[in-house]
Amino acid sequence: MSVGALSRQVELSVVDTITFAQPAGTQILGTGIIVSSTGLILTDYHVVRGDVFIGVRIGGVGLVRPASIVVDDPSDDLALLQIEGGGAVRPAELERSSSAAVGDPVVAIGNAQGLDIAPRAAAGRLLALDRTVSYGVGSTTVSLAGIIEAATPIFTGDSGGALVNADGRVIGMIAAGSDDTPCAPGAVCPLHLAFAVPIDHALAEVGFQPAR
Repeated sequence: MSVGALSRQVELSVVDTITFAQPAGTQILGTGIIVSSTGLILTDYHVVRGDVFIGVRIGGVGLVRPASIVVDDPSDDLALLQIEGGGAVRPAELERSSSAAVGDPVVAIGNAQGLDIAPRAAAGRLLALDRTVSYGVGSTTVSLAGIIEAATPIFTGDSGGALVNADGRVIGMIAAGSDDTPCAPGAVCPLHLAFAVPIDHALAEVGFQPAR
């Protein structure tokens, strides 16, 4: 399946997250994955921490709908949100990360750079399935084990986005990225390594059991 076809298959199950945080006017842009037809969304805690208002926009277009935090897990950098106001939505198709193998093709889908468009998709391959990564969340450092590493470019705003396999099924949620490639001052450069939390582990940590 082409990258474009994979993106179209998944994009209505991915939301832009727009968080207005303290101090007033500060905006955090990220992504989330719809995991239930009732509007539960999995995302990174660092996308919604310190919130005053959290809004989500399905598929990157249309109205921004308010959402509230149901579960927050700062130590694992995870959060579960609920879209407010009701209405059925389309959950993502999920796949246990144990089905993946190093070298498999993957696509990262997220709200890259907060461009107010449909989610951006970038193709790559799996490099590792059991990495340990550390990164900053506010004034603290999060260290996560069992992380999926993929060679696929991501940008600011992709946090909480979906890492999907060749069948369009989500195997991980993007948590962070890394790159040693120099970036010119003022340029917008991608991170060429994406780190994702295995989707089954992330959902277990926030206490959600998906229907399979």
